[in-house]
Amino acid sequence: MKRTKDELLEAVRAHGGDTPDDFTIAMLEDISDSWVDEAVDNTEELEGLKAANAELTTAKDALQAAYDELKKSYADRFTLKEETEEDKEEATEDEEPEVVDTFDSIFED
Repeated sequence: MKRTKDELLEAVRAHGGDTPDDFTIAMLEDISDSWVDEAVDNTEELEGLKAANAELTTAKDALQAAYDELKKSYADRFTLKEETEEDKEEATEDEEPEVVDTFDSIFED
């Protein structure tokens, strides 16, 4: 049901009773200040706000994804990963055999 400005003000006054609280007074003020009796075409403004909202939502989602990835990376620093057999084999293949000098080999030519 669509109400007029006066109907809304009266409904809020009735709700507030004889001693309205701060919220009721704020609502009365907001209705009085915000209500425009003449029809206003704010379609362009609404479309601009919708576009801005879509951009902000996209940016928020991108930031959230980056934050989640950062949190995961940070947490992964502290978890110990067990070495698989494949990792161990790669490590041994890459290492060069260590030459151990003996007492006799030092004096050999």
